Amino acid sequence: MAGTETARTWQEHDPRHLLDREAPRYTSYPSAHHFEAVTPDTHAGWLRGLSSGGSIGLYVHVPFCEQMCWFCGCNTQITKRYATVTAYVDQLVAEIAHVSREIGVRPYVHSLHFGGGSPGLLQPKDLELLFDVLRDRFVFLADAEISIELDPRRVTPDMARVYAGLGVNRVSLGLQDTDPQVQKAINRVQPMPVVRACVDALRDAGIKSLGLDLIYGLPFQDEAAFGATLADTLSLHPDRLSGFSYAHVPWVRKHQRLIDAESLPDAAHKMILFERMTETLSATGYTPIGIDHFAHAEDGLAVALKRHRLRRNFMGYTDQPNDRLVAFGASAISEFDEGLAQNVSQSTTYQRLVRETGLATARGWAYRGDDLVRRAVIAELMCYFETDVGEILTRHGLPSDAFDAEFERLKGFEALGVITIDKRTVTLRSPLKMLIRNVCAVFDRYMEIPDGLARYSKVA
Repeated sequence: MAGTETARTWQEHDPRHLLDREAPRYTSYPSAHHFEAVTPDTHAGWLRGLSSGGSIGLYVHVPFCEQMCWFCGCNTQITKRYATVTAYVDQLVAEIAHVSREIGVRPYVHSLHFGGGSPGLLQPKDLELLFDVLRDRFVFLADAEISIELDPRRVTPDMARVYAGLGVNRVSLGLQDTDPQVQKAINRVQPMPVVRACVDALRDAGIKSLGLDLIYGLPFQDEAAFGATLADTLSLHPDRLSGFSYAHVPWVRKHQRLIDAESLPDAAHKMILFERMTETLSATGYTPIGIDHFAHAEDGLAVALKRHRLRRNFMGYTDQPNDRLVAFGASAISEFDEGLAQNVSQSTTYQRLVRETGLATARGWAYRGDDLVRRAVIAELMCYFETDVGEILTRHGLPSDAFDAEFERLKGFEALGVITIDKRTVTLRSPLKMLIRNVCAVFDRYMEIPDGLARYSKVA
């Protein structure tokens, strides 16, 4: 690491109390914690606004798994009966048809992502049905990214060929950690030979763009074992990686109570793991992206970072060209120019609402006041760790001193060496990139609302 400043350890940069603070992950602004009622009529109006042109992204949520991973923070449920999945797919098809009728035209699509849960649960006939319906209702651009999240334990050579045949060109695999003790503690046992067979099957089928998801802060993780996980990961030669901080929120995800809290590393230990991951991946040719992603220099994320086109949305960091996202399925969140709309989370309720009204909208947010200004500031910080707040304010027709109160509160971070402030430009200086969440929270108007419901994960 070059230079005296970057060579200092994190302990010399930042007091530990900042790591113990809670803050949103800012995959949206406002955070979903603050969403309020949004009606299907409002949602439908935003859909009709998409007919004015421009491409969109699509997201399909599959909220089912065969086994619960105890670390999981996703909206999912366990099922052993495929009939449950089939019934859900029927309503996904109905929702897609209804949404397309509301839009009124066949929009161009720049990306399609299947998330979960475990989309790998879908049998070929149901996957093919969904792809047929989506391609009938939307126009996919020739270079559209079509991606899916998969459990390595479920990928066979036959299924890999199905994905490739449907046009899937990017896969994200949940690796988490390769140490057997850690895997047992999180109820996710997947030996490396299984993972390697999955990767080989996907590449043999023609799917070359692979991402691997790691998690640091899991039970029993230590530096030596996590170093071995990183070596295992690099041996698979992924195009991009994510290294997420485990968020232990058993008050939200009750199954996390099955994890022994005493086995979890503390904030200081997690930061050692974070440093090890960042140093190892950077030294082997991966560009750090945002707070938790890494990508080869030729990967779309690295290119977007270099060209200042990086974005952050509900799936993390993306190189897609805009923020418009139409999402289908239980708990799925759509993003429009006017606001955010989220479907009801419970899958049977979602299915009933789609049958009755076509839309399962439950809540969301209609942008108001200076929301878009604050969203722009937070997005810049989350993507680039630097933003010219004055320029953003001027661009939105506001005086450059509009956020004087926020700059006053930032002085505490500046005194600690976490950031520097040059006129109206804020720059993160700490090597602990997750602290940008603390900085963003200063610009978050809704963090101050004492609604009694907004409890976030810790920054570390």
